Amino acid sequence: MKVKAHKLYYLISFLQFFMAEITGTTLILFILNKGFSLQLANNLLIVMFVGVMILEIPTGIIADRFGRKVSIIFGFLCYLIYTVIFLLTDDIYLLIIAQIFAALATCLQSGALESWVVENSEEPIDNIFSTSNSIMYMAGFVCGILGAFLASIYFGLPWIVSIFTNIILLLLCFIFMKEIKWNSVGDEKKKLASVKSIFISSKDIVFSEKSLIIIFIVGIFVNFSNSAANTFQQPRFVALSDNGVWVFGIIKTVYSLFMSIGSLWVKKLSKSFNDRTVLIISLCMLGVWLILSGVLDSFYPVLATFMIYEIGRGMYPTARQIYINRRITSDYRATILSLDSAITRIGMCLGLFVTGIISKNFVSLSDNQWPIKISWIICGVAAIIPILLLRKIKKK
Repeated sequence: MKVKAHKLYYLISFLQFFMAEITGTTLILFILNKGFSLQLANNLLIVMFVGVMILEIPTGIIADRFGRKVSIIFGFLCYLIYTVIFLLTDDIYLLIIAQIFAALATCLQSGALESWVVENSEEPIDNIFSTSNSIMYMAGFVCGILGAFLASIYFGLPWIVSIFTNIILLLLCFIFMKEIKWNSVGDEKKKLASVKSIFISSKDIVFSEKSLIIIFIVGIFVNFSNSAANTFQQPRFVALSDNGVWVFGIIKTVYSLFMSIGSLWVKKLSKSFNDRTVLIISLCMLGVWLILSGVLDSFYPVLATFMIYEIGRGMYPTARQIYINRRITSDYRATILSLDSAITRIGMCLGLFVTGIISKNFVSLSDNQWPIKISWIICGVAAIIPILLLRKIKKK
């Protein structure tokens, strides 16, 4: 049975996000429950992001040389290993190994999945990415309540569900994913290209396009900004509400809806503004509202400002995907997207390291919230700074 590429991409995006977010809803709380501190939770994430930085480019080249489908399937296999290890052990060294597999999974899938749908679908790029991101956020809508509910029974239950979802994804990709425009018969020239030539050509494209260099730098700042916003939201809201884990499940569900709204808003804005302006608007949404979420100190005002911040968090990935994919060619698309992911992860590692130091004494939900508040304010400022760089890019 033939399935249209963009529709299969939407289904894979939903299940992939579901697979990650059902565990991500309570990931930091799960690590704290294993007996580790918030700083150690940050350090585990740093291991993964450093792994991504090291592995992104080689895995992107694999996708360009041997095909997107191969890369995507191996990515899901690595993620399966990660979830099984994380579920079964409390040993810090095994958890580090699990994070390395998570990094490899991220790298194998990141540029390959985007490249596959762009190259095998006739749908406009704007529609593909705005729709897929909205669908992904709807998966987060489901995962919020379900993940928190399952974790309130047993912290390992969300991971079991994630494992089964991963198996479904493997079957979907293996059976239904076809590569119409990239194949071993009609693309002999690419097949014979060396790894070195692919990397050099990709590098030349990046350095010849000033706007790509700038967007890479913007990504470093945004990843720095996302670090504490992502990792500290669970202990912040659960502690401020003075209720159980289920509260964050509801919050997660609601803000997933707001992220979906943000992604759809990009589609509307793209009709009236150029892609650079849309990116600037998304950065303003990220920075201003995260700063306010850090300044405020009671549950409902923090919740309200954070929900608006989540609209910005839904806007930015879509705006960025549209911006980058308009400026690169299909031949080296996966490698350049992997290069982008590798470089921008530097910001995430720096953010996790800095905010980890700030929060080193935060070990339980009853601890003072000041480390989280300060971290959010710093990260909000980091999202606003790159607007100055984007203003230097010519309109396109």
